Amino acid sequence: MQTPGVRSDRGFDEQQDDAAFASAMRALLHPRRIAIVGASPKRGFANNIQRRLVDCGFEGEVYPVNPNYDEILGLPCYPSLEAIPGGVDLAVVVVPSRLIPGVLESCERAGVGAVNIITSGFAEKQEDETGPERQRAIRDFARRTGIRVVGPNCLGNISVPNRMVASSGAYPPLNRGPIALALQSGLLAYSLVLPAHDRGIGFTYVVTLGNEADIDVVDMIRYYLDDEETRVIGCFVEQFRRLERLLEMAERAADLGKPIVVLKVGRSEAGRRAALAHTGSLVGSDEIVDAVMRQHGIIRVYSLDEMIETLALFHSRRRPAGRGVGIAVVSGGAAGLIADLGADIGVEFPSLAPETVEKMNAVIPEYGTVGNPLDYTGQAAQQPEILDGCLAAMAEDPNIHVVVYGQAYPALIDLDQPTGQVLSALPERYPDKVFVVLSLVAGELKHRMIDQEAVEPVRSIDGIPFLQGAENGLRAIASLVRYAAFLREREASARADARDPDAAERAEWARGVVRAAGGRALVEREAKAILARYGIPVTREVLATTPDEAVVAAEAIGYPVVLKVESPDILHKTEAGGVLLGLQDADAVREGFARVTAGARAYAPWAEIRGVLVQEMVPAGGHELILGMTQDAAFGPAVAVGLGGVFVETLKDVALAVPPISNRDAHAMLSRLRAAPILTGHGARGQGAADLDAVADILVRFSSLCRDLRDDVAEIDINPLVAFGPGKGARVVDCLIVPRQDA
Repeated sequence: MQTPGVRSDRGFDEQQDDAAFASAMRALLHPRRIAIVGASPKRGFANNIQRRLVDCGFEGEVYPVNPNYDEILGLPCYPSLEAIPGGVDLAVVVVPSRLIPGVLESCERAGVGAVNIITSGFAEKQEDETGPERQRAIRDFARRTGIRVVGPNCLGNISVPNRMVASSGAYPPLNRGPIALALQSGLLAYSLVLPAHDRGIGFTYVVTLGNEADIDVVDMIRYYLDDEETRVIGCFVEQFRRLERLLEMAERAADLGKPIVVLKVGRSEAGRRAALAHTGSLVGSDEIVDAVMRQHGIIRVYSLDEMIETLALFHSRRRPAGRGVGIAVVSGGAAGLIADLGADIGVEFPSLAPETVEKMNAVIPEYGTVGNPLDYTGQAAQQPEILDGCLAAMAEDPNIHVVVYGQAYPALIDLDQPTGQVLSALPERYPDKVFVVLSLVAGELKHRMIDQEAVEPVRSIDGIPFLQGAENGLRAIASLVRYAAFLREREASARADARDPDAAERAEWARGVVRAAGGRALVEREAKAILARYGIPVTREVLATTPDEAVVAAEAIGYPVVLKVESPDILHKTEAGGVLLGLQDADAVREGFARVTAGARAYAPWAEIRGVLVQEMVPAGGHELILGMTQDAAFGPAVAVGLGGVFVETLKDVALAVPPISNRDAHAMLSRLRAAPILTGHGARGQGAADLDAVADILVRFSSLCRDLRDDVAEIDINPLVAFGPGKGARVVDCLIVPRQDA
């Protein structure tokens, strides 16, 4: 039953050939024969897992393994895996950590297909220096044998299609549905699965990954993408360990239209420490994590409740064609509450079109108020034509793409009653719109309709479970709208063609310039030469070694000019008195040459002075931005852009992304800045808009440079990048490139 099938020319955790991977995952999630190693008649993880398998209807064979017993819970108990006739597909291991090596050897001898190690006491134990070594031994076992391992330090796995609940916990037989979960915390499986199950929400798989010695969250995403029954993927993540592979899976998910919903911890310092203690992981910069997920269409949520509502809403097989949301409630107070929450969350409630207002005025009582959010009044309970007319008018409004029916509290809807008949008919009447039922609060789903029993109760409309809680429901709607926009923009604006015939030669040349510096920071002229090779506009400049050469250069460039001392030993030229601006004639240039060189020598007598850079003076009135690259420990090079001055230094107003950056990504970065209105000409007196197309193009080119130099450069600082008016371009005025010292 063991199927190694590992490509020897690629890392095991990067790629296992498709047939071997599929076989290993079948053994893990669709086994017919399961062994519980460390089975016990005493209450505990092993006993609970055995009970869950039987009680939840697993139709395969279960084999307790423990040399100390002949029988456990009515099943024959075997002394070892090798003693089980015919072998097993899956071994669930619940023994002390010191015994794990021997159990793994037994798994290899018995030809086990996959292993799930529940046991803790590995890399998550910071005080135990041997824990990480024991965990590496598990990884090495998987690589050597091809037997895939989930865990250690997890709570088991659930396969609803296989009726397999091989997990410790009070799980009932779960509803079957389109959601698959991959969780780096076993306990949180209860928090997500059980409340959702009680609302009728169904699952395909729930895998708790623990420390991820072998199989990780990216492996599970890979499997779920291939699984036809899974349409929505949910992940709880403390750390993504393989960014490039994750992004490959995110691209596949976008191609398939399968949303990936992620709850990731580590935004606070305490959260980072907790993640380290729990899984032994290193938590990367949360700002960069956020940028990566946004850039690649991964939906990020921030609480368990928000995750449940988002997973519920993504049952929808429809994607909204725009950002407009219309919501109808039966109370003016509720309408005001929804409007405030929507403004905070970023849900757009567009004004109703004139024809929509006219239609609603025809059905709403005079004391009602037409608007969005809409209070259609309590009279609709006696006159269902009011609700029908209002929701139909909203659905026909060209500015509304998601129509929401608001409930006061969570309740089933009776299809035998007028409200149910109205709601159930809408999706068929308006196939281009998304219809959602949202209760203002969360809680137990009421089965009784006020004063009568429901005849035909339902808890979903058009396959979408009713959402609970105004805030988390609106957050879920915002996520659906953003995801649909991501898919539309991705299709309309394909990433730049990577087949650049000069790309390899250009990258090698740039790496050569950096390496030739011998580990020192590049001087501005060298750094800008690299930028120019990537098509990034820079200021015209000439290095002069004498005052006369400086004058010749200035006259060739045209006055006024800037003088900057050039020295590999002086990174901050202004502090050294090595910069003069706005020199208007030859005499000023000669005098300035002497001043900047003298100032530099006084500032750093030991410094090598190569000469003075004569540079064009950029026109006044442009917008000054900063553009930079830094190396993140987990994700590699990250690109940051923002307005200079107080916006960056005080307000920390920067947008982040990870290479490669498309033109669409670049424009999205600029629009996320709090200072974006200034760049569009709406936020500063007397200052017009910036050439955002030119800045976006520079971001795209800069991201290519960063990707090419990722192994050679620690940081790049462009400050300032001056953006002129629309159609007038942008230009780099100064640049610093610092090589990596470990390159």
